[in-house]
Amino acid sequence: MVNPELGSSTTSGLGTSLSLSATPAGIVEAAWEELVLPIANPRLQPAAAPTIPPNTPMTLLLFIIPAHNTGLLMAHGRPTTFNFPSVNISAVQAALWDYYQQGFNHELTLSSLIDNGSPNVPAPRAPRINESQSFDGTCSKFSKFMTRLALVFSSDSIRYATDAAKIAYAASFLTGSAADWFDPHLNKTSGARDFGSYGEFAVALKNAYDDPDARATAQRKLRNLKQGDKDCSTYYAEFATYATVLNYDDTTKIQFLTEGANHDLKIAIAYQPSPPETFDQFVQLCIKLDNSMKLLNI
Repeated sequence: MVNPELGSSTTSGLGTSLSLSATPAGIVEAAWEELVLPIANPRLQPAAAPTIPPNTPMTLLLFIIPAHNTGLLMAHGRPTTFNFPSVNISAVQAALWDYYQQGFNHELTLSSLIDNGSPNVPAPRAPRINESQSFDGTCSKFSKFMTRLALVFSSDSIRYATDAAKIAYAASFLTGSAADWFDPHLNKTSGARDFGSYGEFAVALKNAYDDPDARATAQRKLRNLKQGDKDCSTYYAEFATYATVLNYDDTTKIQFLTEGANHDLKIAIAYQPSPPETFDQFVQLCIKLDNSMKLLNI
């Protein structure tokens, strides 16, 4: 079932790196053998997503989906790597190569239809992104404003292919002092701008309005952050906003999160015989405890 054009089980003739990885837990020969029959007869047809037979174990999906995605990417010549499990089970290699080919052939077919101007192939559309919110020059809003712009630009690279288009879009959302800042940079007669690129515009706006000491600001806000009557999920979401900037280790983040928790949650944590030492697991515990207390109206 391995296409000879793709080469051996370790590399493909297409230039991608398809290497063998260590044998993973969950590779069960019987499960793979059960999978091979329905995908081989009839043969997998090209598709944007892998065709998964009913009751396929989750452990197999962890390898099927990356194999299919690798095929999609390689059809466009994008360098990528997928580690095939290094097992002496022909069914594993056969199934994953079939899913690789399913993705690869789908993209080849789609590209061919587009190149030939097929009327049945709709033009690709950019995902719908909410419009950016206005930026009035408030330092605390600068980072979110720039993040929103980056999301808009990356979602529609055709519309915002030029620096001029990016600057015009961004400037249209400037209000208050930020609009006053931009005004002298625009020639009212010709429409020319003082910025040679969007990068120059972004740097100039950052110098004018970004927090000059974001780390110190994040530290101050994290120390003052309290859960209060908020549920733990909401408290954690705000906590993560500041903790991400500070890049603290797990022990420090657990300490800060506990200090800001409300009295009831602190007591619940104290009664845990062995609370998790990893931050993500600790957060999950806190949310679970908080939800349980609210459910019991404690």
